[in-house]
Amino acid sequence: MAVKTITITTEAYEAIKHLKREDESFSQLFVRIAKKPVTLKDIAGILKHTPQEADAFRKRVLLARKELGEGMDKRIEDVRTRLKRYHRSS
Repeated sequence: MAVKTITITTEAYEAIKHLKREDESFSQLFVRIAKKPVTLKDIAGILKHTPQEADAFRKRVLLARKELGEGMDKRIEDVRTRLKRYHRSS
């Protein structure tokens, strides 16, 4: 198996490490998150998992929602800024 070394910032490492499951390597994590989007079929039966697994899943969902919200807030602000500039120059 070929191996590649990558360099990431500390910020990127901190952002990704919480997604890594205890039983997987970072390589496995990257493969998992690079796959197709999660479907309802993927999460069916989540309640059959241990309380720790369910809690970890809940935390990942909450974090994803937070990151999506922050990203959306930034995009909205960018659009507002551009619109203000456009209206001033018109």
